[in-house]
Amino acid sequence: RTFLQTDMLHPDSARGYLPGIIHSAGLASKGAQAAAMLQSSGEENGALNSYLNRCAFDMFSSMMLGVYTETADKTTRTDPENERFVKGAVQGLGTAIEMIFSRYELIIGKLLKFETSKMKHCFEGFDAAWAIARDKIESFIERKERGELSENEQVSYLSRALDRQKEEGSNVTVREVMELAFLSMFAAVDTTSSVLSWNLLHIARLPDIQEKLFQEISASVETVGHGKITAEVLSKANAPYLHALIRETHRLTPTRSIGLTKTVDVDHLEVHGHKMEKGDVVSLESYSQGMNSDLVENPEEFRPERWLRDAVEARKGSPSEIIDHPFLASPFSQGARKCPGSRVATNEIKVLLSQLVLDWKISSPITELRDVGYDQNYLSSLLGQVQYHQRTLIEVKLPDLQFEAR
Repeated sequence: RTFLQTDMLHPDSARGYLPGIIHSAGLASKGAQAAAMLQSSGEENGALNSYLNRCAFDMFSSMMLGVYTETADKTTRTDPENERFVKGAVQGLGTAIEMIFSRYELIIGKLLKFETSKMKHCFEGFDAAWAIARDKIESFIERKERGELSENEQVSYLSRALDRQKEEGSNVTVREVMELAFLSMFAAVDTTSSVLSWNLLHIARLPDIQEKLFQEISASVETVGHGKITAEVLSKANAPYLHALIRETHRLTPTRSIGLTKTVDVDHLEVHGHKMEKGDVVSLESYSQGMNSDLVENPEEFRPERWLRDAVEARKGSPSEIIDHPFLASPFSQGARKCPGSRVATNEIKVLLSQLVLDWKISSPITELRDVGYDQNYLSSLLGQVQYHQRTLIEVKLPDLQFEAR
């Protein structure tokens, strides 16, 4: 884990990958309208969610491999192997999570040791993605040894990881570097896209909020970025509303409301008056505090302004300041077990949202969250609600959004 998060989790390291991520997002944004049309025409069910999966892959590939894969824009040609990797990653990891929550899979697969159809589907996704990634990484290693990497590839995460693997004292093999690179690419597809899906839904259903975001980003691009998105443009100092919007999305519609689950391993443990015994399961749950009307005014309302500096300062010294605790701030957990790719993913989310609102005026057929229901709830389906489901994280099935060029 220490080897993996080096050159990825440190703020300076994550910031160094931003130029590639920004370029990838600029290319990916061009495909938004085509994806929306594929979905609204009925030609491809779930095309917008698939589009976000490909966006996440394109941005992460620029960091991991130093290449622009360009899978997001369906109107441009791309290597079909990249598209197959994205499909395999979503299939493998998403199905694995579904199996975890299935009593049938637990009994038939884990206890009785039978291979279920869902298990086979999961393994097929894993195997397909691994075969593609292995070939890509092996080719990368061979070209690095021959000195044939491009300038972008030379400063990629994988190139740096291979250099670190050769350093004295390294206990990581080349095979392990390959597996770490694969797992990072594999996990980065439908995790980042799940967070993006909720953010995109909120700005699409709330045009006034979208306009505020557009005005902020366009002004920052003009005055700070000299016409381009840069790290400085997206900083909290220059784009506070962007940061507040992403934080509000996590409060109201978290993709992962339980960030940590542990089993008590001592007898008679007491924490703040709560008594627990050995074997009790404890979860760090972040959703209820953000929806507590004693702590949050009008918690059902999507209001990014509650995370701006003046609002945060006003909460200090009151019971409500608990909602500003860093453990509640993101879906990536905290501490030693924090997601190694969390800073890269956060940058990808900020970049793509900014690029999309700069390029497109986005609208949604639904405006209320009450029109969103869990996809295994028969009533929500009967009412024609937009549905969300448990993939690697909780992902909303995006409705037929419209993208109008600005």
